[in-house]
This record gives sequence, C-alpha cells and structure tokens, in this order.
Amino acid sequence: MASRLRLRGPAELLSAMPYLMGFHPVDSLVALGLRGSGLHLQLRGDLPDDHDAAAVLAEHYGRLFRRNAIDGALLIGYGPPERAEPFLRTVSAAMNTRGIAVLDMLRTYEGRFWSLLCEVPGCCPPEGRTFDPATSIAAAEATLAGLVALPDRAAVAAEFAGPVGPALEAMEEAGNRAHLRVLRLVADRDRAGVRTAVVAAGRVALDAALECYATGRRLTDDEVAWLQVLLLVVDFRDRAWERLDRDVRRTDGRGEAHQRLWTDLVRRCEPSACAPAATLLAYLSWRTGNGLHASLALDRALDADPGYSAAGLMAEILGRGLSPRQVPPIVRLRRRRVTRRVGARALTFSQHTPAPDGSGPRSRLCSGLGVAGEAGHDGGRPAR
Repeated sequence: MASRLRLRGPAELLSAMPYLMGFHPVDSLVALGLRGSGLHLQLRGDLPDDHDAAAVLAEHYGRLFRRNAIDGALLIGYGPPERAEPFLRTVSAAMNTRGIAVLDMLRTYEGRFWSLLCEVPGCCPPEGRTFDPATSIAAAEATLAGLVALPDRAAVAAEFAGPVGPALEAMEEAGNRAHLRVLRLVADRDRAGVRTAVVAAGRVALDAALECYATGRRLTDDEVAWLQVLLLVVDFRDRAWERLDRDVRRTDGRGEAHQRLWTDLVRRCEPSACAPAATLLAYLSWRTGNGLHASLALDRALDADPGYSAAGLMAEILGRGLSPRQVPPIVRLRRRRVTRRVGARALTFSQHTPAPDGSGPRSRLCSGLGVAGEAGHDGGRPAR
C-alpha cells in the first residue's frame, strides 16, 4: 500500500530519509528526482574513494535522471566534508549540464546538516544546524505509515539471507527428495513430454503455494524444495514470471501473496539453487517500487549463479533506472531466446528525455520548498 508524506524543510527531509530508504544511510549520496513538487526518482550510492570514480558515477546519475524526465534534483551527502562535499559538487555539475535544476545540496554528519547552496548565515550558519529524527513529525508520520528504518543496509540484506546450519541441512535433504520426485515425473517421456509434465506440475504447485500464502500459512520444506527444483526448468520459470507480472498489476491483493511467497523461497531455498526465485523477487520488488529489495534479491540471484541470464536482464533494468511504466507487460516467455528478445525490447521502450523547463530559478529547499512524494526505498527507480 502506498503512503504519502509531505516534507517541508531540510530537517523534516533528513529525518524521513531513513524511513524512505529503509535504513540509515552512512557515507552515501542520496539523489531525489522531482517533477514539480512530486518525488519520482530516488537513488543511493556509496561515496566514491577517488575523483575518477566520482566523475563516472556523477555522469551515470545525470544520465539516469535525464532518461526519467526529471526536472529538479535534491542531493544529500552523508559523511564528513572532505568526502561528501566534492562528490556533491561533481554530481550537481552533471545535473546542471543536462538542464536539471539542483534545488539544494545538503550534507549531514553527526546530527547536524549544512546547505551548500544557502549563503544566509541566519539560515545556515557555518557550524551547521542540529536536527533530531527521533522527535520529528516526519519520522512519526513515516512510522505511522508502516515504514521502518533499519540500522544500515547490511541489516536489510540480512533479511534476504539463505538458510544456514540445521535449516540448510533440512533443505538439502528436501532438495534430494525433490530431485528424485522429478526423475519419477519425467521417466520414459520424450523432450516435449518432459516439458509438458514439468510445466503442469509447476502450475499446480504454484497455485497451491499462492493459496497458502494468501491465507497466512507457510510452505513445508518439501514444498519449498519442489518449487525450487521445478523453477530450474526455464519453461516453468517463465510461466511463473508471467503469472507474477499479471497478478501484481491487479488490485485484489494477489500481489501480496506473491511477495510473501517469493520472499520466503529466497530465504529458504538452498543458496546454490535460489537464482530463479531471487530473480522473480527482484522483478516483483522493482515492479512494485522497492528498489532496495530488488537490488538485494538480485544480489542473491547473482551469488547463486553469476551467469543466470534472467538475473542479467534484471541487472540491466536496475542499472538503467528504468521505470516499470517503461517496460511492457510480460505476455509469454516461451524460450530463453524469447526472454532475451523481450528484454531487449524492454530496455529500449519509451526512453524519455525532458524538454527544456523554461521556468525561472527555483526556490531552494532551505527556503521552504514543500516536497510531496509517496514513500519509497533506495534504488535507481521511480517512486510508487
């Protein structure tokens, strides 16, 4: 469910950012892309260690903002001045070169913030201004909206970690049983018969799994392992992807069952076999506007299989910062060959470039700009 926050002034924005990102950023640059006063794009990156890396990243951010028709940017640097300020200015120059107005550049460190564009001592003194997220109205509203701010990105990543210890041993045993079950299923069938049998079994298993999570239950280890093995067959993986894409566009809550199912599979699948489930979770997270979860799920997929082609497609979609609106619905992915063709179409679909704004200078955030945006998370993607 989307939540709306109205943020006025830098203190409220900085207090709300951990909830919008899903964690407390450190040594980071956060770039917010606006159309009018609405937040449409949000990304976070680590502060680079050298000038060359900073220049490359700044150009990437500038191209990404221009591709998404962004007309105004708010830049926030988290860290000491010697690290954050040079990168802020490099990114600002890349935005300005592309006609994107930088409304404000903020730096925050150890409970204080500075505006690099404000030159009014009474507004932004040299020692900075203090703010307390714990007592801010913005943080309280974000909490009431159901948003959570974990201590750091690693804490969010831990929520996507695979099984270890006894849980892993149990899944390995269940995986062995699932493999034997597949061998019995496909015995004495030709190639076409094997494909038909696996897809049919997969549809039954997926229907049962979605019903399970829609009613608040959870799959057994054997049921997880069965889906894990069936998803290794591309034909069924593609049918599952098509089903996910169709259901998540509906407004009847089916997407929530998918969210619970694919998240649980990523957490419980054997780490070496989770690439299909993790790729589907990455797609689902991106499609529903959660760039942070999409990135973390993609990490799991690529860790399991660096050459997994579907994960490579998702990596390109996220890397280009494409909006879900720029990618057509998935109709049918019958073969790996077709997957690549559809992916190529998706990556060139409706690339936007902004028209010159033509307006006068914009008010800086520290002068009272109100930013109204739907709550989102870290990542190069448009907000929901």
